[in-house]
Amino acid sequence: MRIFPATPEFTGLNTPIGDEYELERLTVEGRIPAEIQGTFFRAIPDPAFQPYMEDGGAVISGDGMVSALRFARGEVSFAIRYVETDRHKAELAAGRALFGKYRNPYTDKPEARGIDRTVANTTPVWHAGRLLMTKEDGRPYRVDPRSLATLGRYDFGGRLKSATVTAHVRIDPATHELFFFGYEAAGLASTKVAYCLADRHGNLTREQWFDAPYCAMMHDFAITEHYALFPIYPTTCDLARLEAGGDHWVHELGRDSFVGVMPRYGAVSEMRWFRGPKGVSCYHMMNAFEDTLLRLDFTGKPPQGLALPAGHAISEPVHVPCAEGAHEGWLLTIVDEQTGPSDFVHALWILQAGDVAAGPIARVHIPHRLRPQVHGWWVSAAELDAAA
Repeated sequence: MRIFPATPEFTGLNTPIGDEYELERLTVEGRIPAEIQGTFFRAIPDPAFQPYMEDGGAVISGDGMVSALRFARGEVSFAIRYVETDRHKAELAAGRALFGKYRNPYTDKPEARGIDRTVANTTPVWHAGRLLMTKEDGRPYRVDPRSLATLGRYDFGGRLKSATVTAHVRIDPATHELFFFGYEAAGLASTKVAYCLADRHGNLTREQWFDAPYCAMMHDFAITEHYALFPIYPTTCDLARLEAGGDHWVHELGRDSFVGVMPRYGAVSEMRWFRGPKGVSCYHMMNAFEDTLLRLDFTGKPPQGLALPAGHAISEPVHVPCAEGAHEGWLLTIVDEQTGPSDFVHALWILQAGDVAAGPIARVHIPHRLRPQVHGWWVSAAELDAAA
């Protein structure tokens, strides 16, 4: 019997569900544009077992699940499965939680010693015909995009040396190269960072290591046409703190921030570090580009957006491009509506990317309780067919 603590991490919209299931021919309100053909993959943390430690229940420690909303000829289906990580399989075999605090193996049960701790619950990444479930504390797990079956840990055919891979990769839309990095690449609390490049076919062609100014939570980075940028914010890890059973991350308001800049195809020896303000932090990078002149239009008009009614929450959307290039395409997003103290209904909204304020052109109703999504990825039917 699963009994979770009555804390925000396990109540309300965060109530653990733990169901694997498939739903066919979901009810559609409105009309799905004919060009939307493909799959919206989503990463969801959902703990299979209640934590054995009072402070071991971070939301981001939940077992990874991958869900797929499939669009074909105006119909939509839904499927969700656990990512069968080594950690998940070990706890299933034991019938209880074995792992302690977030990213602190010194708090694990003895039976968990030496087992890969990642839960692969942050971002589904599609590249070179492969679907990878990622989380920055370990290597990805490859998942079959059609059955959602887990195919195993992925290390680029044994070439990857870094112990970790970011959940925020960058893919060049022109060359289809995959740029990524891994921090704490040499293990817990290390300052080593691996900067990697895979070609359009998924072959790892470059892996260079450099030292960050200190061990920081490098959740995201940025790639421009000519440069790679690595932000360092003072949310830090300390090995002695971990060994004492403490938290992996502590934010230090008095510590400097940095940004490392290097040519994106260059050597890490060319990295230049720029010191920034103390105590700042940013999880995600909205955009990065090179320009000689940045024009800002300050019209004084209020920003236009999607005004959600009270009791609604929106998950990160994915963009579906318009094949003809006639308009900006569409945004797909899950919207959660609270209907009672612990009751919610869920729907996928389809919005025109160029007119979000107009509201959804279609809603796809999902008749099953959902847990909040972290990140998602859109893969077209043409890409899926080519990969098959």
